[in-house]
Amino acid sequence: MASLLVTRPLYEGTTHYLFFWNEAVINFAKSKSYKILDLKIKRANRKNLESYLRNKKPNLVLLNGHGSSDLITGQDDEVIIKVGENEELLKGTIVYALSCKTGQILGPKSIDKGTIAYIGYKENFNFWTNSSYVSRPNSDPRARLFFEPSNQIGLSLLKGRSVQEACHKAKNAFRENATKLIVTNSLDQFVIPDLLWNMVHLAHFGDNDAAI
Repeated sequence: MASLLVTRPLYEGTTHYLFFWNEAVINFAKSKSYKILDLKIKRANRKNLESYLRNKKPNLVLLNGHGSSDLITGQDDEVIIKVGENEELLKGTIVYALSCKTGQILGPKSIDKGTIAYIGYKENFNFWTNSSYVSRPNSDPRARLFFEPSNQIGLSLLKGRSVQEACHKAKNAFRENATKLIVTNSLDQFVIPDLLWNMVHLAHFGDNDAAI
């Protein structure tokens, strides 16, 4: 049985949104009978992640959290994957990191250590929210403009699409959302630069044709 490992820290505003918007991908994986390894809140720590990667050998890894060029964090900003320390544990997996800048160093270095494919952002992942929806982020229409395209990566991979196809679908979704805001003369047009920013800086490394 194919398996999905997800890290979902939850301790401040950004991770609050990442946590809840990943539910759509997890629920879809459940509907397709994937085994779900959900490291959420305090379980999204380095010890648990390393143990699961060593012993459970997931097919797809979705990493959500703050990051920089060579690392990504879990709960309470604990570094859970860092270049030169443990990126080799991603060997044999397809990875999507919803985080800032990991496409600069962590992505390519993980490929060098045996990761099949790595999808991430070469610069910051930017998104906007509506403060009226902070208690129900899944319903936030402004955040939806950003997270539905992001979710296309996990959903596409879970449908058996290739890494390249998944990234193409996400990039198209960012572009289409920007276009819709212009066509409808939306008051949210100010978010367009960040939609296009995410589209441009989304990158993939390793085997473009890899699929689950």
